[in-house]
Amino acid sequence: MNALGLESLSDVQVTVTVLLGRATASIAELLSYAPGTIIPLDVRADAPVELFVNGVAIASGDLVSTEDGGLAVQIVELVRPIEGTK
Repeated sequence: MNALGLESLSDVQVTVTVLLGRATASIAELLSYAPGTIIPLDVRADAPVELFVNGVAIASGDLVSTEDGGLAVQIVELVRPIEGTK
């Protein structure tokens, strides 16, 4: 049986998530959240963001604006694979 190449997986859909930062809050604080509430994150506004594919960190990058006014991530660094994996 031949091993399948990566080409055979090219149409598989995965979830890409970008982590902007984290915050902690008490239940009382959560219950007080309302439209307009500002929640401070644990990062600076110019800090790199982390990219995850199906929950696994794969890269870090910078937030950039797209030509149509949207938001995107420009990859700056790929995460090195865990020792022993390919």
